[in-house]
Amino acid sequence: MSTLLRRPAVYALIAAGTFAVLLAALWLGGGWPQPEIPGLPSPGPVTSFGLPIVRVVHDACAVATIGLLLAAVALANGADTRRHLTRLAGQWALAWAATAVVTQVLTLSDLLGLPVGEALESGFLINFSTEVPQGEAFLIVTLITLVIAAATTLTLGPAGRALLLALAVFAVLPPAYVGHSASAADHNLAVSSLMLHIAGVTLWVGGLFALVIALRRSDDLPAAVGRFSALALCAFVAVGFSGAVNAWIRIGDLGELWQSRYGLLVLGKLAALAALGWFGLRHRRRTIVALEAGTTSRPFLRLATAEVGVMACTLGLAVALSRTPPPDAGSAHSSHELLGYTLRPFTLGRLITEIRPDPIVILAVAGLAVAYVLGARRWAGGSWPAGRAVAALAGLAVLLYATAGGIAAYGPAIFSVHALQYALVGTLAPALIALSAPLVPLREVWTPLRAAAEGPRARALTHPWAAFGLYAAPYLIFYAAGLFEPAQESLAVRLAVWVVLFTTGTWFFCVALGLDPLPRAIGPLQRMLMLAGALAVQAWMAVVFLAGPVQGRDWYDDLALPWAPDRAADQLRGAALGPGVAAVTIAALLVVLAARRRGAARRVAAEEPAAATRP
Repeated sequence: MSTLLRRPAVYALIAAGTFAVLLAALWLGGGWPQPEIPGLPSPGPVTSFGLPIVRVVHDACAVATIGLLLAAVALANGADTRRHLTRLAGQWALAWAATAVVTQVLTLSDLLGLPVGEALESGFLINFSTEVPQGEAFLIVTLITLVIAAATTLTLGPAGRALLLALAVFAVLPPAYVGHSASAADHNLAVSSLMLHIAGVTLWVGGLFALVIALRRSDDLPAAVGRFSALALCAFVAVGFSGAVNAWIRIGDLGELWQSRYGLLVLGKLAALAALGWFGLRHRRRTIVALEAGTTSRPFLRLATAEVGVMACTLGLAVALSRTPPPDAGSAHSSHELLGYTLRPFTLGRLITEIRPDPIVILAVAGLAVAYVLGARRWAGGSWPAGRAVAALAGLAVLLYATAGGIAAYGPAIFSVHALQYALVGTLAPALIALSAPLVPLREVWTPLRAAAEGPRARALTHPWAAFGLYAAPYLIFYAAGLFEPAQESLAVRLAVWVVLFTTGTWFFCVALGLDPLPRAIGPLQRMLMLAGALAVQAWMAVVFLAGPVQGRDWYDDLALPWAPDRAADQLRGAALGPGVAAVTIAALLVVLAARRRGAARRVAAEEPAAATRP
């Protein structure tokens, strides 16, 4: 971290401004430590002042770790530079782990209302770390960051660094998952928006930090800034959108923005976001142009350093906001305790018209759509077949409806809707997208995908048995391993299952249909056998639903929805809807493959007489 010492005055000023904003926001928001009352338990000033301060340092270490790993994965060019960035990220990860431990201890002191020494002597630390959500969250952070720190000492390739980056981004989410948003009226939407918000912030702030601190004197700086510019724009949109959603859930009424302390702090974050937007616009119009022209990097570095300062102050504001009680949102957001949202009695019309928006899902689907369209426009001068583009957008529309529409709303409450949802996410949407040859345009947008699609891992995964295993395993494991109820109870598990079903399904159908250029040649008969195997998987699922035990008995008992259908009869409907829709989709693809095979045979037959008559 010796690089940080080159400009100590600037960094000291940024740190002082960050803590000044933190203390001012704590005072304004009501999170300022209150005087001790004789006779009542109190954690003391060390905890009262230390906890928010350490939390800011903890968040700063997380941002630095993620930013340096991001630079090593996607921004820097040279192997030596990437190796240096990875090792530097390991040092910050150790600091992140240390601050997570301190935060855990101070949080225990705060919850017990005891000074740190007495809290440690109470013997509750182990129970707090393994049984209380806040303690579990920081224990997870500590373990993951220690793994990251250890892994950075190894010789890593692109895949290894990307995995560490994914782990680091994941490590910032557990504290958000158990924070104030988890107790909001619409807690699923609140938690989802907050997780997206935090992930976007850490990638955005961390990436800029890496450019200013670690790459400021590197020859890679112009190219790295060009790559980061697109990511920063996406992060700005994600942070603004998710922040607005989360603030609306917590406040409930626009009037509370200026009538409550919480609302005033939200306005402060909004002003900071507007300032950061101005910085970004200034970069695009002035400093990046000068940087790419090779004239000078000073304007960019000066403006970027000021931008990092604003971002750091915003971190202090965010920590103060997390310790400020939000206003009562009233009954406008009343919700079912387990579902986390209000759900009206089921009708077919509501299955179509009801919406269950999720910021993570919406932005992910929108990002895929934009990436596909941009890649299609770049391919061969924009002469991309319109039919393929329609198939891609139709598949993404199905995915969005299944994960943010009426099916997403009623899926956790009605098993037959749940089964239909998994058929749409894991089979219909991937099949439509595979018909659009998605890897071709995506490789135009994301160049690392080109090398990955031709490497040994891609060749192994395009083996028919490997692709089939990826498709079948989630269905076979999900119900056998008892993941059904956790997926209904936990937003994180539910999102993870959707991602697994969609990605494995898309890969399987891309291999089976063969519209994308892949490193392994597969014959038509093998492709049809792959689809026949997928039909067998869906038939097995139907048998499990028809002859197996009732799924989610305890979950549906706890829901106790008065309008819920009979569970046994509904599971029979689920066997027809879920595996049935998937089977019809696969059968249609078999027809497509058979038609392609007949067409190829006709072309060969037509060419043979012509070749025979040639002199």
